[in-house]
Amino acid sequence: MSSDGKQLEALVAFVERELLPPGFSVKSNERVFNDEGVQIAEFDIEVNGKVGSTTISWLLECRDRPGHGAAPGAWIEQLVGRRMRFGFNKVTAVSTTGFAAGAVEFAKQQGIELREVASLDPSEFKDWLHITEMRQIRRVTDLQQATIFLSPMEIDDLKKAAMDVIAGAAGNDEILVSSSSGARANLINAFFSAIQSVDNAFKDVVVGKPLKVRLLSSYRDEDHFLIETALGLAKVTQIDFVGELRVEETVVPVVKTAEYRHAGTGEPISQLAAFAPQSILGMNLALELHRVADSGETHVTMRRLPDDA
Repeated sequence: MSSDGKQLEALVAFVERELLPPGFSVKSNERVFNDEGVQIAEFDIEVNGKVGSTTISWLLECRDRPGHGAAPGAWIEQLVGRRMRFGFNKVTAVSTTGFAAGAVEFAKQQGIELREVASLDPSEFKDWLHITEMRQIRRVTDLQQATIFLSPMEIDDLKKAAMDVIAGAAGNDEILVSSSSGARANLINAFFSAIQSVDNAFKDVVVGKPLKVRLLSSYRDEDHFLIETALGLAKVTQIDFVGELRVEETVVPVVKTAEYRHAGTGEPISQLAAFAPQSILGMNLALELHRVADSGETHVTMRRLPDDA
């Protein structure tokens, strides 16, 4: 299973969190420090909770190294050492490349549970995964021109100072100041907000055919824009926007299908179908479907990925 570096840990942590009863905590990438403040360990996934009158601590360590072959016995030895040093009641090893024969035998002797996450063809999921792609619709505003009208009540010197600010500004310069909140905005933001205030602004826009629009926005006394100048704040009464509205459609395919299962028996724990990452509100997100084997329930989650994933 290809990974963004945290996909495996995220999958295992999500499934265990869903399956555990109330009262259990699931922590990822917990760091451990000694008395001098030096980091001595980092746990992939740590589960803690009470069973009856006993508190248990469970460590799940994940290995996703496609270029290194099956997980070796040396890794199992490390996990045995971690269990002894940090007092875990249970340790589970999860690998995306299976386990070497020596690792399987040693894990059995030492009571280390083995699990694996294996990539599967989407056809293996045909009994529940009925779509292999979805469509993302984006509504885009593109400002091309804006004319700002100042209050006629402002003195001439303040008007001139404000017009100088406007003339020298680029589209991304935050020259607009909200009278109600004090927040700053640029003309691109103001155009987007103005379009949002229009009911069904995109109703006549079709995919691939931009629609030219002109919108005169008037601002109320209790909530208007100001232009900050060296002589003070100049009130904006109207902005005449000219721009385009576009609707963009992107096909988002399923890019990962994998199964989380017990290594010895092949008994499934859950299955994962992950769609290609999407940029939403400036964040890199991936929609994932998790089907839990025991219950047959399918859980939908949106996971944030690193910006460079």
